[in-house]
Amino acid sequence: RATNPWPDGLQPTLRPAITEYVSGVLGVADRLRDAMCLALNVDPSDVAPLFGSPSSRQFVTTNNNHHHNNCEENDDEEPSFWSMKLVSYPPISPDDTATNKTTTKATMQEPLQGVGAHCDSNFLTLICQDAHSSGLQVQNVKGGWIDVPPTGPDMLICNIGELAQVWTGGYFLATPHRVMLQQSSHGRTSLPVFYNPKLDVVMEPIEDAGNLPWDRCQENQWRRKHNTLMNSVGENSFKSLARSHPAVFEKHHGDLRILEDGRIVKR
Repeated sequence: RATNPWPDGLQPTLRPAITEYVSGVLGVADRLRDAMCLALNVDPSDVAPLFGSPSSRQFVTTNNNHHHNNCEENDDEEPSFWSMKLVSYPPISPDDTATNKTTTKATMQEPLQGVGAHCDSNFLTLICQDAHSSGLQVQNVKGGWIDVPPTGPDMLICNIGELAQVWTGGYFLATPHRVMLQQSSHGRTSLPVFYNPKLDVVMEPIEDAGNLPWDRCQENQWRRKHNTLMNSVGENSFKSLARSHPAVFEKHHGDLRILEDGRIVKR
């Protein structure tokens, strides 16, 4: 794993602030994971080792807008595989909207797409966003998009990822979400932490998931076509990275190719 560059000369407080923040968010994710176990009649102590112990999380992150941020952790124990983004969306003015080729004067008040509809490939995603503007939307089971209001630093938004869906046999579903940017004099800041088990873990589906009491109405949510959900943390994470960064994938993995369904095979 490569080290993460820090702009210590320009922002000496960034590293300790982010380190403290991520440590706290990972602790919240651990608690949510344990609560999911209790809802599924699973002993949390049986699942916790798959995610690594909190003591192994001696890490740093990097500050790159719109890029994944890897971590460094204690080599004595295989750590959980998490990443973080520091995302900054610029303000959207009427002039910016007018220059969009697909926008007319009649639709200038319509939101612009920041990130298209998708589900995260990891286990859980915890998001802190600023209090000025949001644009984040999540989809309910009937297919309707719900605006997530600006929440500020005192609240975290939790999205369920594909690995949690695989592990629970569909009892918990991955959350479809997107970002639609409204015209605003404020930019939007978002700090998502992507929480995962260890990279080499295979999340076997819970044996009794089909017997759990649940009455879900007919699902009509967005789902990516031809998308294989893999129970291997490494393979499902690699699928997401290959799709999100095809040029980087091609540069560093020229001997591999990604199939339409997300599986990665040798050429």
